[in-house]
Amino acid sequence: MIKFKDILFKNNMPLHECIITHTVLNDKVLLAKNRDRAYNPTISIVRDLIDGIEIVYILDIDTDWSEGMNSNGIGIINSALMVTNDENEKKIIKKKGKPGPDGGKIRLALSKKTLANALQSITSYKGVGKFSLMGHTFICSPDESVSIEVTSAHIPVIKRLNRKYNHVRTNHGYDYPNSGYTSGASRNSSESRWNIAQKVLDAAEVPSDILNGLSGIYPINRRDNPYRDNDKVKSPTEKDVLSTSTQILMNLNDLIFNVRLDKFKSTYVGIDDRTPSYYKPKIKIDVEYVKNTTKGLPKLK
Repeated sequence: MIKFKDILFKNNMPLHECIITHTVLNDKVLLAKNRDRAYNPTISIVRDLIDGIEIVYILDIDTDWSEGMNSNGIGIINSALMVTNDENEKKIIKKKGKPGPDGGKIRLALSKKTLANALQSITSYKGVGKFSLMGHTFICSPDESVSIEVTSAHIPVIKRLNRKYNHVRTNHGYDYPNSGYTSGASRNSSESRWNIAQKVLDAAEVPSDILNGLSGIYPINRRDNPYRDNDKVKSPTEKDVLSTSTQILMNLNDLIFNVRLDKFKSTYVGIDDRTPSYYKPKIKIDVEYVKNTTKGLPKLK
């Protein structure tokens, strides 16, 4: 049993203003994410083999950020809560600073064979940084799904997700209402993106509907849209430093890792296969570019 009593955390890491979702569709456990950045990341997809466990993850080469899944069907995605420092990563890129340890935390957890061991790894990380992965995290397997909420000021809240419902996290607190965006336009944006993402999950009939819906262009302030494009804002009230660079969809039952990239907001350098030449991959990798649309989207009420 993992106990978190009297644990204190610090957070000096770059932050991520994103959407993460969890749903079970046609008996398949699906994790999805829109990843928003204040810079254009250079992205590769890595396939590796660690102690007999295949892991596949997206790698932000500039910051070492990673998210992905393993061949036992364990998947991990994360969204930020300490959003007051959204520009930190951009400064790291410009000044070529030292990447943080969060990517390593996720890769280590993905190397574990069981959900329990992965969960313990990601909430009690020992190494550079020495702190739990901050923000909202979904860590799931074909059999069980868990959410984690933690900030530098709070101990982790770990909950099993009820698979009868769809789940979304953006950038405001759920278990800790005073964390993340708490008021103003930023809080409105977080709630709007949460609301639209919930409608996308409710309307989805096949897995691709999720990424299609999360990349849709809805008739609202672009800042409040799940899919962001800072180049297309039309007024100062819509101005936002972040744009959606990539989308991820993981099918934990069928072992499919789907990545969609915005060709104008990211640079894709290919698949980095680090497995031995004799190894037969278990995880299927699909890579494509995002196609924004206004057709076939859930109606907003």
